[in-house]
Amino acid sequence: MAKKTSRTRRCDRQDGAQRHQQAKAFAELAELDPFASDGPARSAAVSNAVLAGIAAADAICCRRLGQRAAGSDHQQALDLLGQAGDLGTSARRELATLLSAKNKAQYEQTDPTVTEAKRAIRAMQRLLELAAQA
Repeated sequence: MAKKTSRTRRCDRQDGAQRHQQAKAFAELAELDPFASDGPARSAAVSNAVLAGIAAADAICCRRLGQRAAGSDHQQALDLLGQAGDLGTSARRELATLLSAKNKAQYEQTDPTVTEAKRAIRAMQRLLELAAQA
């Protein structure tokens, strides 16, 4: 089995600001109707919350570390956040919560429950707050 290689992309505070703006746009969509009785609408809300969280994590890493994860392995983003001080540690926890919801929202036949959607939206909101602090 081939070893996964670490892929990062250099970035600066301006890149971080752009990723933060993208995070807010995804968040706006996630919050349109996140607790809908329609399961597919909840899946879409949670998917947008995950995208917002990833963009917010990128913003934190750009601002604090000068690099962000650039591969499809989300573990790398979690690892980088862990290097970004106390704020990064808090962000890492929230991103892990979002990533745990990703598969159900995007790939499974069952949609996230209202409780799962609420958890994802809260994690996304906390990540956006942390990105604003970075």
